[in-house]
Amino acid sequence: MRALKWKIYLAAAMAGMIVCLLVVVFQILMLLASVFGGSEETTTPSNLPPAKVSEAVLQYQPIFEEAMKEYGVSEAYLPLLLAMCMQESGGQGNDVMQSSESKSGQIGTITTPRESIFQGVKYFASLVKSAKLSGPDNEDRLKIVVQAYNFGGGFIGYADSHGGRYTQPLAQGFSQLMAIKMGWSGYGDPLYIEHVWRYLQTSKEGTTDVSGGGDFKIPVMNPIITSGFGPRWGTSHRGIDFGQPVGTPIGASQAGTVEYASFGKPGSGFGGFGNVVLINHHNGYWTLYGHMSVLRTTVGQKVKVGQIIGEVGSTGDSTGPHLHMEIRKEKMGGHVNPYPYLYPS
Repeated sequence: MRALKWKIYLAAAMAGMIVCLLVVVFQILMLLASVFGGSEETTTPSNLPPAKVSEAVLQYQPIFEEAMKEYGVSEAYLPLLLAMCMQESGGQGNDVMQSSESKSGQIGTITTPRESIFQGVKYFASLVKSAKLSGPDNEDRLKIVVQAYNFGGGFIGYADSHGGRYTQPLAQGFSQLMAIKMGWSGYGDPLYIEHVWRYLQTSKEGTTDVSGGGDFKIPVMNPIITSGFGPRWGTSHRGIDFGQPVGTPIGASQAGTVEYASFGKPGSGFGGFGNVVLINHHNGYWTLYGHMSVLRTTVGQKVKVGQIIGEVGSTGDSTGPHLHMEIRKEKMGGHVNPYPYLYPS
């Protein structure tokens, strides 16, 4: 009888130990699940819109994601990195992120797109850390980082010594300073931010306030005419210039159809205008808008009065940020003075 009791006690004790062991194992499994996938991954909130890039760039998205994970870069920066790739190469060639110099100080040392992307993301991560960028929602610091990708990390210190906020004149100043220091005619791309941001999608259709009592509306807010129509510098100025800060939205002066929207190359009939848009208003008139920093329309698009078609810049043959506007009676000629059309007496 005594032996039977001992067997019962022993069985109960073993059962208790097994239960305790199962509880411990369960807790360990729950802990591992929470660490390795049992909960959703948290990411830095992003105010960046999707990237509008080519298929040639999009094919590398998995490599970007792999590299970002490798170097601890938040996935919130993915649209921006794709846009940078679009600006750097359009996804063409081996060094798609143009990152050879950040790796070796020399051009042409990277031989595969994968190597280029990993090096570019690694360099971007170092700039984020150097600039103490908390996330993509801090646009001023973000633009400093992106411009530094083009200029080099020294731009971060330069920006910090000049107020710590990105401005286009700040980038121009650093470019000129470094060009003098290096003895070069130019240094980097002082419009790199404008060139990258054009590949970040905004709303499909935006409008800006256009004003004036004429049949053609004034395409920018708070217009300041800096150069009129007529003789200028020994030539004929065939439009009027509105001095405006870089990034000022440009609205269509009338409704119409976009017939040209590109960088005006020599021989195209639009050489010297930089990023330029030509709109046919289907009433015997065309309007032209030149020197934009960013194009926000495409050929064939139907636009309304005030619809945003681009942003003020200083591309092409330009001495400073402004909008050059023309009104024509022919697609490639027939220039008339825009002033009486915009400011009727």
